[in-house]
Amino acid sequence: MSPKPPQIDRSAGGLAITTLGDVRVLGRLGEGGRSTVHRASWHGRDVALKLYKASAVLRHARKHPQHLAEFEYERNAAFWRAPGLARYVAEPLGFLATSGVAAFVQELLCGELYYFYYRRHGERVRPGLQRHVERMVELYHAAGLYDVDLHSMNVMVVEAPDGEPIPKLFDFNLVPFHLHPPNPLVALLLRLGLLTPRARDLRKLREFHDFRRVEARLLQFYE
Repeated sequence: MSPKPPQIDRSAGGLAITTLGDVRVLGRLGEGGRSTVHRASWHGRDVALKLYKASAVLRHARKHPQHLAEFEYERNAAFWRAPGLARYVAEPLGFLATSGVAAFVQELLCGELYYFYYRRHGERVRPGLQRHVERMVELYHAAGLYDVDLHSMNVMVVEAPDGEPIPKLFDFNLVPFHLHPPNPLVALLLRLGLLTPRARDLRKLREFHDFRRVEARLLQFYE
């Protein structure tokens, strides 16, 4: 099943009268700095419904002209369609961008966040999972895709049909640094070829099992 065409309605006032009007929210899954995520039913399928915060939409608009909901849908779709990557990426299903509502509908991944899975199972699971994460990065670089927000809280460990645990990416709203350099020095280094679009991915891959930043964020959240 390929992703459905983007659903966009910039004039409607809310979910009840838009292209996502048959969404039925079943419960809250979590919250981050940019959005809240809910378990929902849509077109007879259990899905993850991401509702973006207005502040996140505004911050994104300063970096990229495309609406945040549309941007994440299309970026997710590019990864999901890339050769070999559907195994490692949640399926994008639709999005909505209106004056009052910004939403993204995605495959509901039934598993455990990588950080918690790893902490629960210990070092013995690392070699197999790490090979999959490395393969994931290799595949999206081969497709000309770069700079994913790759860390252990943006990856879910799910069970493949053969029972093997595999990692799946589900967060795609980061604007790649090579499209929006954070400062003039980075822009210059990119122009000179001294910094490549894949550089940050490779750094994140090296640091993937260094959980200090993740744990600091978790501690801050629960304080």
